[in-house]
Amino acid sequence: MDTTIRLGDLGLFLLGTALFVLLIYAIMVLKNLYETMKVVKNLVEDNRKSIDLVLNQAPSIASNIESISEDIAHDVKAIQGTIDQIAGTSEVAAGALAENTDVLTSIIGVIQVIYVIKDFLGGLHKKRKWF
Repeated sequence: MDTTIRLGDLGLFLLGTALFVLLIYAIMVLKNLYETMKVVKNLVEDNRKSIDLVLNQAPSIASNIESISEDIAHDVKAIQGTIDQIAGTSEVAAGALAENTDVLTSIIGVIQVIYVIKDFLGGLHKKRKWF
């Protein structure tokens, strides 16, 4: 007793099996979604007062944030002017220092010569103590 299975029948059987598995998976997903929605509903009901309080205060919070933003923008503009003045003063000081570099180099050279002479004389003084 041989039974012949046509390819069309085999395809329909595989398609029906896949549809059945997909249906079971969809039912499981919907069940989990239902349970999640129940938990969210309970959370919202338990915290209704707090949620309403936050929603009622949201406009005043937004206006306070806007006011603070305006104050910060004003302060930043004032500080920017001060920073520009400091930068200008620094440029003037750098220019004056560049002009006086030769004088400063000469003064530093003289100070170094004085230190060398001082060290030399200090060395002679120590040598005299040994003799």
